[in-house]
Amino acid sequence: MRLVSLVVCLALSPLAATAQAACNGVPLFHCQAGSKSIDLCLVGDVAVYRFGPSGRAAELVLERHVTDVALQPWNGVGRYLWEEVTLFNSGYSYALSYSVDRLAQGEPQVTGGVIVAQGNRTLAEVQCTPGTVRAHDFYPIFERKEANGQCWNLETFEWQRC
Repeated sequence: MRLVSLVVCLALSPLAATAQAACNGVPLFHCQAGSKSIDLCLVGDVAVYRFGPSGRAAELVLERHVTDVALQPWNGVGRYLWEEVTLFNSGYSYALSYSVDRLAQGEPQVTGGVIVAQGNRTLAEVQCTPGTVRAHDFYPIFERKEANGQCWNLETFEWQRC
């Protein structure tokens, strides 16, 4: 049901894409959610988010300059290494995240997904199918934000102008 809600939200989104393949930049995040792919990559200073059927036209593509993307980097504390990147579109937010249990025995399981919200109201939450997270590294966005004059403040946990 949640996936159906997401598809409806994406179809009504002003930037619903009619055609676009997974991007050809630096892969930051990729997973499968049922028959859909969730992708985030970096092309120069532009973060590209794609949601839609694997190998077919995307249902949604968002392209945002890194300075317009919210990034919550891992704080370096705790059992779980996690990060979150949020892209905004006409009152909607698309928050991609992943998590890795650093203390897991054997090969750690990586989980992830996307939460679609309008303001503070969650409209849909799509979890990646277990075992399908292939890319999970938002640090290149951190580096590009710094290269574009933004600095992460460790005291306030916010981005600011350097």
